[in-house]
Formats: sequence, structure tokens, C-alpha cells
Amino acid sequence: MSGLGERRPVNSDYAVSLLEQLKFFYEQKLLTDVVLLVEDAEFPCHKMVLASCSSYFRSVAGFLFKSIKLLKGLIEIVRTGLLQVEDVLLQCRDYLVKKINAENCVRMLSIGDLFSCSELKQSAKRMVEHKFPRVYRQEAFLQLSHELLVDILSSDNLNVEKEETVREAAMLWLEYNMEARSQHLSSVLSQIRIDALSEVTQRAWFQGLPPNDKSVVVQGLYKSMPKFFKPRLGMTKEEMLIFMEALSETPRERYVLQIAVPTTIVCYSPQAEKVYKLCNPPEDLQKAGALVTPDNDVYIAGGQIPLKNPIGNFGKGGKLHAVFRSVDSFFWFDAQQNAWAPKTPMLCARIKPSLVHCDGYIYAIGGDSVGGELNKRTVERYDGEKDEWTMVSPLPCAWNWSTSVAARDCIYVMTHDLTYCYFPRADAWVEMAARKTSRCFASAAAFGDLVFYVGGLHVVGNAGVRAPASSAAVDGSSVAVEVYDVNKNEWRPAASIPAKRYSDPCVRAVVLLNSLCVFMRETHVNERAKYAIYRYDAELDRWLLRQPVSERVLWDLGKDFRCAVGKLYPSCLEESPWKPPTCFFSADGGGGGGEEFEVEGELVSLPHV
Repeated sequence: MSGLGERRPVNSDYAVSLLEQLKFFYEQKLLTDVVLLVEDAEFPCHKMVLASCSSYFRSVAGFLFKSIKLLKGLIEIVRTGLLQVEDVLLQCRDYLVKKINAENCVRMLSIGDLFSCSELKQSAKRMVEHKFPRVYRQEAFLQLSHELLVDILSSDNLNVEKEETVREAAMLWLEYNMEARSQHLSSVLSQIRIDALSEVTQRAWFQGLPPNDKSVVVQGLYKSMPKFFKPRLGMTKEEMLIFMEALSETPRERYVLQIAVPTTIVCYSPQAEKVYKLCNPPEDLQKAGALVTPDNDVYIAGGQIPLKNPIGNFGKGGKLHAVFRSVDSFFWFDAQQNAWAPKTPMLCARIKPSLVHCDGYIYAIGGDSVGGELNKRTVERYDGEKDEWTMVSPLPCAWNWSTSVAARDCIYVMTHDLTYCYFPRADAWVEMAARKTSRCFASAAAFGDLVFYVGGLHVVGNAGVRAPASSAAVDGSSVAVEVYDVNKNEWRPAASIPAKRYSDPCVRAVVLLNSLCVFMRETHVNERAKYAIYRYDAELDRWLLRQPVSERVLWDLGKDFRCAVGKLYPSCLEESPWKPPTCFFSADGGGGGGEEFEVEGELVSLPHV
């Protein structure tokens, strides 16, 4: 016989049977001994079941059980077997945190504060700070409590480029109910960092203050004003090139182990000429689509993850090779926390989908995925306010090497010599003018009414790829560029981008610092990769060198990297301290075998090439 302190094994069949019987009793209203009221509806229940589901019900058993008003959904959860209401609360919290967006973050902040839910409150506050220029005019913001308002206005993390935005938000809140809120005038205005305002703004503002409060406010503010103000987080933003699928910086993993390593996301600031690292994607995610929206939100979608315990993954020579599965994941980058936050997954698993932001929605277009040709044609749309995906009209045909951009509230998809335009309001694809050349793996960017299609590889018929797309130039090779005018529906050639003879260039078109630019990676025989940023001069139809990028700052990105531009906070990122060796390969052009250098205190030898 088992001792009293020894737990007996649970009979799962009996437990399931018991729940089924309780469900039957509830539905048939058998042996019920308490009635719960939800508005005008009555729900006969069992005290024992309710008391077993939460400490609250246990505490009120016997004297308050005759008339308790609850949500009907709670009763449904209890009767179907989730016997811990505390778990329900945690699930509700996690659900609300996941659903926070620019439209509801202020309300979520108030809810988190009301119910003392610190996780919800902090997550909502970070979104309010991030979207502050957008949310401070919302009705919910103007109805915030005085305590929450002061907490927000005093934050160093507000994503504002000018302190005038904070001042305007404070005044709008005060003026919303000036009679009742005049008592908070000094405490609210003291959160504004006056020395960050322009002199013109200061004079105009103080002249407009009520006469009876003017002297008190001015004296109090200037007495408490620090000698040097701390800038808001938004004032420290730098526009950076974000490189997805950058090679790992650890040479031992890259060259010796030859196995799958976590994808590194590298950021390069052209102004500071510094390299930073974003948090690695969750679960060693690779080959995900990437997007930076006009509101400066960074997203990644789809991709593939390595299996933890794969079987039969040995290649030639017995070397270990990673095995992957495609995923439908979707993540938003929390720039303050330098962390990826999960959002509702896509409807389809996709590898390297094209992500485009158009008319307030995010579109995931095509990509390599399971399910055959039809699945590669599928297109789905993400509604950020509802945090949900829906299918839209599929691509006219399946493309493996398509490039997508948004221009003038339409989406343009290009591959080979074809161009299709998607009209969101009609949910229809229309074939547009064809290009003069047949190229794939190109990069594209929209700038005003023009779409630039840059580089890529020539396609011979349906067979595939022939060689880098280039045009003849006096001093060697160059990268081909074609431009599409969305108003005229026509393609024309543009000036080629200069490249050195015998180079193998990789180019990525981007809009950087309000200019159409390309980031170029060139590799030459027996040399390391070299980088440069070129800017397009439309009047001269020429590509001008904007700035070279030292290989001592930005090392080898490989050929498969993708590039986007976003404004990020250097103080929230990890600066990349590691620098490559001065001579990675021997001067005679041979392999670097036998050479050694130190990485993180470990001596690493380069293999023979």
C-alpha cells in the first residue's frame, strides 16, 4: 500500500470521463446548486466545479454564490476543462500583449494600469513611446489620467525628433478639459525639456500662457531645468543600412565547422561609419523576408529553421549538414528592447517571400514554399490593426526570382522581362510594359514615380541563369540599370553603375537619406570584398560615389545578403567590436591555410582554399 505522502499516478481516462460527465450535467442542468447571472441571462452551475477553478470562487463559497455577475466566456472556459482561472488571466494577458499596436496601445496602457498588470502596462507604454508622434492626438491619449500622462511625457524613450512634439501633446491634453486640468498645469509643463525647444518656440509659447500662471510656470521650469538636457530617444536615431542574411562573424563556425549558424543581422551607419548588431532572429531563423515600413517598423516573415535532431544529414566526406523546415512566422522588431516580438503567423509557410508595404497593409508575395507552383503564387495581406492575415489574388504565374516594390499605392512585381502591377482596391493583377532585357535576382527600389531595376543575372529562355548582367564600358564592366515610369507605363535604360574589370559585383538598391542609392559589394581575384555606396543624379543621369565603406569596418557579407534602410537607436544596439585580420589570404593569391589569428581568446586556423 502506498504511503500517505506518495502521489499516485493519475488515471487520465478517468479524468477525461469525469469532465465529460460534468459537461453533460451542466448542459442538462442536472444537480446544479448555484445560478450565475450574466446581464439578463441565467447559467445554472455547480459550486464544486466553480470552487475548484479559482481561489476567488472558493473565498465566496457559501454566502456570495447566489448572485455573481460574470462573463459568459468565463463559464464556457470552466466547463470545458480549463480548471484554473489564473491560467485564463495569463492567457488573456499574453493575448493582449501580442495584439498591441499603434491604434490601441493607449487603451492597453490604461487597462494594464487599471488591473495592475505590469507586463501589459510596460509593453503598451513602449508602443506609446515608439508611436508617440502618431498616438498623442488620439482621443484615448487625451483621456489619459494625469499620472499616466506625466509618466509618458517624462520618458527618455519617446520617439520624437523635436521637443515641440512633446509640448504640443501636453497642451492638447490640458486644453481637452482646461477647467478641470488647470491644477496640473505646472506638473505637466515641467516635463517638457525647454532647453530642447527652439528660441522662437519658447518665446511664442510663454507669450501664450495664461497671465495668472505665466510667472509661476516660467520661474519653476527654469529653476528645475538642467544645464544640459538629455535627448529623447527619437532624437538619437540614425538612418542605417540593415543587412539580412549577413555571414556569421565567427570564422571558426564559418570556415571550419561548416554547419548552420545563427543568422546575423548587421546594421551600418553611413554617418558614424559604425557597425551594429541587431538581436538574432528567433530559433536561428534564416532566409526570412524583411521589410521596413514608412513608419519605421521592422518586420521579418517566413524563412526556415534548422531541425534540432535531424537524421541522415551527412554529406560528402561525412560532414554534418543542417536540415531545415520552412515556417510561417512573423515578427516585429522592438527597437527599444532590441528584441523580436511575435505577431500572428502568415497563412502559408514561405522561404524568402517578398514583403511590401502598400496603402497601410503589409503584403507577403510568393517565395519558395511547400505545396507546388500554386503556393508559390499566393499573396497574403497583413492588417496591423487587427493583427491578422488574409489571402488576396494570387500572382499570375509562379516566379522564384521575383522582386517587388510599392509605388503610388500599387505593387509592382518584376522578374525576367515581365512586370505586373497589383491594384489593392480592385484586388487584381495587370500586366504592364515589358523590359528590354531578361534578368532575375535583381534589386529594385521605388523613388517618387520611378522604379529602378538594378543588376541581376541574364536569363536565357526558360533554362535559367547565364552571367552577371552588365553592359560594355570603356574602363571595364558596369552594372545594368533600367527605370520604369509608373505614370507613362514604360521602361527605359539608365546610366550603368561603374564596376572594376573582372569584378563580381552584388548591388542592392535602397532609398538612403532621401536619395536613390545602391550599396555595392565587389570581389576581385585574390582580394577581399570591397564596398561602396553610389548615389543616382537624375539630372545628369549618372551614378556618383557617395562614400566608400572600409572593409576594416564592414567585413564579408557574402552574396546572399538583403538590404533595407531604417532609423535605429545606436544606444539600444550592440556595437560590433570585432575587426578582421589585415591580410586574410596570402599575398601570392593562394589559400590562407596555416595562418592563425585569435577570436574571443581562441586561436583559429584558416583552412586551405
